[in-house]
Amino acid sequence: MNAVQSLAAGLAIVTLVGCTSAAGADPLTLRSLGKGGFSGIKDVRQEVIKDKAAWEKLWTEHTKTTRTATPVPEVDFAKEMVIVATQGTKRTGGYSVEIVSAEPAGKKFRVAVKQASPPPGALAIQALTAPFHFVAVPRSDLEVEFIEPKAEGK
Repeated sequence: MNAVQSLAAGLAIVTLVGCTSAAGADPLTLRSLGKGGFSGIKDVRQEVIKDKAAWEKLWTEHTKTTRTATPVPEVDFAKEMVIVATQGTKRTGGYSVEIVSAEPAGKKFRVAVKQASPPPGALAIQALTAPFHFVAVPRSDLEVEFIEPKAEGK
C-alpha cells in the first residue's frame, strides 16, 4: 500500500468513526452532587434546575433534616444544569434511585433514572427513608425527557 492509499484508508476510518459518534451521541459525563437514602425532600421529583437560586432552595429543603450544615455543592450554571431525582418518603430501607445517563436525543434531552425497591419478603431497615440523587451535566436547552433505562440483555 502506498502513502496515498494509506492516507485514504485512514481518512475513511476517521470519517466512519465520526459518523458513528454523531449518529448515536455518547452519554454525557455525570458529576454527582449527592446521592443517598435520607433527604429532607419528602415527595417524588424528577426535575432540572438551571439557576443558582432554585438550586440553593432545593439544597436547603434537602438538608433540612440534617443536624450539621452541609454546604451547597458548586455548580456553574452558565455551563451546567442540575438533574434531580427523588423517590419521596419510604417506610423502610432497600429503596434507591440513580440517574444513570443523560444525553441529547434528537430534539429531547433524555435522562435515564433507575429506581429500585426491596424484593417482597426482604429484610430491610425499619426506618423512614427518602432516596435521592443529584447530578450536574452540561447545560442544554432541549426539552428534558425522563425515562427508565433499558434492561440489560434486552
